[in-house]
Amino acid sequence: MLLQLCPLSENAVAVGVDEFLTSRRRLLQGAMVLLSSAGVAASEPVLAQPAAERAPPEQVKILFCGDSLAQGMFLSLNGVLRRRANLRIVNGTLHATGVTRSDEHDWPTAARDLVARNNPNLVIFWIGANDFRPLVVREQRTRFAFGTQGFADGYGRRVTEMVAPALASGARVVWFGLPNMRNAQFAGAARQLNEIQQNAVVMAGGVFIPTWEATSDPQGRFTPSVTLDRGARTFRAEDGVHFTDWGYRRIASLFFDEVDHFFPDLAPGLGRLNDT
Repeated sequence: MLLQLCPLSENAVAVGVDEFLTSRRRLLQGAMVLLSSAGVAASEPVLAQPAAERAPPEQVKILFCGDSLAQGMFLSLNGVLRRRANLRIVNGTLHATGVTRSDEHDWPTAARDLVARNNPNLVIFWIGANDFRPLVVREQRTRFAFGTQGFADGYGRRVTEMVAPALASGARVVWFGLPNMRNAQFAGAARQLNEIQQNAVVMAGGVFIPTWEATSDPQGRFTPSVTLDRGARTFRAEDGVHFTDWGYRRIASLFFDEVDHFFPDLAPGLGRLNDT
């Protein structure tokens, strides 16, 4: 894939690395990946359109939004990124929340308020680990079961409402897709959510970063570790959903180590993670 799970400096062999490198070569040859139709399962980052050229900001401010997945990524990167003089990171995450239950936490409103309050250059979303429940629509006093058309339509609208304020403010938006999961039922649901998320994010103008291949073996099965020169290294947590501290950084590198291909103006401030 375009973005590697393991740093090249370690000569690591990650799960699906051949596919990753093939995709990277395609992008380096100038091929931008476009969302051509609903239902396409992305195996590489998807952009709605080529990023417009901008002057590098004096300081890059990143806002992290989402559930415990985004929270874990923020915490794992905090020690690395806070040492960079021209970079500031803001934690807007909240564990045990999701897109479906606006009666518990209204993410479209929360994301809008966080953007207005922090004025970020980049917003990173990662959410969905709790979204296998029915989608509640408070205004209509109704709910839609997972897997129904009403669920898909309502979920997609909320994703759009989450990213739209950031894009309207001039910030860049990156949305990480859900990883493969140990429980087969959860894994199947995650694939459905990825499809809805991808469609909504790309149509709104954001960048979608899939994590499925990076968290699967060559047969598409959940894998808890990757193989390096020095042996296997665990990167998934015991619950089969979350990640180890190192694992979160490896997933984050899917974007950070290739940011110059997405947002060249932000690259000097963000830097790479492959030395972590």
